[in-house]
Amino acid sequence: MKLIFRHMKPYLKEVILISILVVLTSLSVLLLPDFMSRLIGEGIWAEYRLDGVLVDSCDLSAVGCTLTQVSDFGVISKYSLIMLGVTLGSSLSAIGLMYFSSHLATHVSRDIRSHLYKKVNSLSILETSKFGTSSLITRATNDVTQIQNFIMMGSRMILRIPVIFIGSMIFALRKSAELTGVLGYSIPILVVIIVIVFIIAIPLFKQQQKKIDRLTLVTRESINGVRVIRAFGQGHKEVERFDEANKDLSNLQYKVGKIMAILNPTINLIFNLAMVGILFTGYLMMTGGTITDYQGLANVSAVFQYAGQIMFSILMLTMTFIMYPRAQVSANRLKEIFETEATIKDEASDEYDNFDFKGEVKFEDVCFKFPEADTNVLEDVSFVAKPGETVAIIGSTGSGKSTIVNMIPRLLDISCGSLTIDGVPIRDIKLKKLREQIGYITQKAQLFSGTIKENIAFGKIDASQENVEEAAEIAQAKEFIDSLDEKYETYVEQGGVNFSGGQKQRISIARSLVRKPKIYIFDDSFSALDFKTDANLRKAMKEQVKDSTVLIVAQRIGTIMDADKIIVLQEGKMVGYGKHKELLKDCKVYREIALSQMEEEELQ
Repeated sequence: MKLIFRHMKPYLKEVILISILVVLTSLSVLLLPDFMSRLIGEGIWAEYRLDGVLVDSCDLSAVGCTLTQVSDFGVISKYSLIMLGVTLGSSLSAIGLMYFSSHLATHVSRDIRSHLYKKVNSLSILETSKFGTSSLITRATNDVTQIQNFIMMGSRMILRIPVIFIGSMIFALRKSAELTGVLGYSIPILVVIIVIVFIIAIPLFKQQQKKIDRLTLVTRESINGVRVIRAFGQGHKEVERFDEANKDLSNLQYKVGKIMAILNPTINLIFNLAMVGILFTGYLMMTGGTITDYQGLANVSAVFQYAGQIMFSILMLTMTFIMYPRAQVSANRLKEIFETEATIKDEASDEYDNFDFKGEVKFEDVCFKFPEADTNVLEDVSFVAKPGETVAIIGSTGSGKSTIVNMIPRLLDISCGSLTIDGVPIRDIKLKKLREQIGYITQKAQLFSGTIKENIAFGKIDASQENVEEAAEIAQAKEFIDSLDEKYETYVEQGGVNFSGGQKQRISIARSLVRKPKIYIFDDSFSALDFKTDANLRKAMKEQVKDSTVLIVAQRIGTIMDADKIIVLQEGKMVGYGKHKELLKDCKVYREIALSQMEEEELQ
C-alpha cells in the first residue's frame, strides 16, 4: 500500500484534519450513552414511604408502603442540553469528515491517474505492449476507483474502529464488568470469521481484476472490429466470446456475493445473540438483587449501547477488510506499471537545444533486438539520408521496415551501432528537440476527437488557419474538406469513424506537413490512397520537402520508383541499396517484388 501512502503525502494536512474529525466524532458517539446513563441514574430515583414517612425501603405488599418515582428536572435538563450539544458537534464533525475524506479520495485518485498517464506516456511501445491496451484502461479506471473507494471509507473507519472499540470497551467495563463479559464469547467468534473471509477474499479479488481486464479486451476488440465482424458474419461468435468473458466475471462475483450473503447474516446473528445475552444477564442481575436502583438500569442501557458500538465497529472492520484486499490487488496492478523501467530515457543535456539541425540521418552498423529475444530482428543496417533526398525502404512483411523508422524518433532504441542526425547521436538530443525535427505519419491514420482544424494543427499548436489550409491542400485533403458543411470546423468523431481511410490518411499527412520538419517519415502512409491521389500528393509535396530529408516505407513500387535511394530488406538485413534501375538489375529480391506488382515495361 506504499503507492497509496505516497500519493497521500501531499495531503498530510487533510489527513491530520480527518484524523481529528474522526476522533471528535468517535468521542461524541462514546459520550452519549454515558450521559444518558447519568441522566437516568442521577435524574430519576425511587422513594419508599411507610405511612407517609420517607424510608430507605419497605415491603410493597405491606399496608402503608408506597413507591414513588421522583425526577430532578434540573439534572435532566443539564444532561439533555449536554447531549444536544454533543449531538450537534458530532453532526458537524461528521459532515466535515464526509467532505474532507471525499476530497482526499478524489484528489489522490486524480493524482494517481495523472501520474499513471504520464508514466504510460514515458514507456516505449515494447513496455506498454506487455500490459495491453485493455489492461491499461482497466487499471486507469476500475483499479483507481477501487483505491478511491478504499481511501474514502478507510480514512473514516481505520482510526474510528479502534477508538470506538477500545473506548466502548472501557466505558462498558466502567459501567458493569459483568454485563460486558458477555462480549467475551462473541468477539473471538467474529474475529475468526473475519480472518477466514480475509483468506478467501484475496485470491478471488485478484482473479476478479484479471477477468475485468479480459471483459474489457473482448468488448474493445468487438467495438473496434465491428466492420470486420459483420463483413465475415461472425457476430454470433463474438457474442459467444463476450458471453464467456461476462459469465466468467459474473460467476466469480457470484462467489464473492455468496461469501457476503453468508457473512452478513452470520455477523448479525452473533450481534443479536450478544445483545440478547446482555439483556438476559441484566435480568438475572435484577432478580438476583445485584441491580436495585435506576442507576443499575441505566448501566444496563449504557452497556447495551456500548456493546452495539463494539459489534458495529467489528462489522465495519469486516467491511474494511473486504475492501482492503481489492484495493491491495488494484494497488499492486498499478505498482507494476509505475515500477516498469522505461528503456527509452530522456537523459540528454541541453547542449543541442538551440542547435540548428539540417536533417541528415545516418545509420552505421545498426542492429535491433527485442528485450529477452535471442536474435536480432535487424542487423548491419547502414545508410545515409541527406536533406533534399528521398530514401525509400521496401521489403516483405516482417522484414524490419517500420522498426528502422521507429528508431529515428526513438520510439525504439537501437541495440548496437550508431544512429546520428547531423553527426549528433540521437541519444544526446533531448526527446522534445529530437521529435520537433520529425514529421511522422504512421500507416494507420490516427485522428482525435475534435475538429479537422484541431487535428491538423496537432502537428503545430500555433498553426494559423492559413498554415492549416496550406498543409491540407498539399496533402490533397482540401477538396473534400471544402465540400463539408462546416469545412475545417467539421467535428471528427472518435477514431475518425465519420471519414474514409483515405481521408483520414490525408488529414494525418497534413498534420505532419503543417509543422514543416527537417525529417519526414512516411510509414506506408500512402496505402489507402488511389494511384492518382498518390501521384498528385507526391508532386505537390516536392516543393514542401525539397530541403528536408524524406524516408518512405512503402509496399508499392510505384510510390518509390523516383526515390534517390531505395533500401531493400529481407529478414532484417539489407539485401539491396541503390536507385530503382540499379536494383532491378542487381537485386533479386527487389526485382521479384517489382515484377509482382507491375509489368517489366512499366518498371523501365
